[in-house]
Amino acid sequence: MAKVWVDQDTCISDEICASMYPEIFEMRDDNKAHVIEGKEELEGEELEQAKEAADTCPVAAIHVEE
Repeated sequence: MAKVWVDQDTCISDEICASMYPEIFEMRDDNKAHVIEGKEELEGEELEQAKEAADTCPVAAIHVEE
């Protein structure tokens, strides 16, 4: 299992992660990306998707800690 989180101070609200993987990331009223409740620890295919989203984030706001 790996921990996934979004640095709110770094997020620029481009919505790429939420559009790529809406089952893991969501945009909230603060216009920032957040990990959906219950998806903070991932493994398997979802972990690979979170890593892809982290690699795609233009400001490296998504963190995956294994």
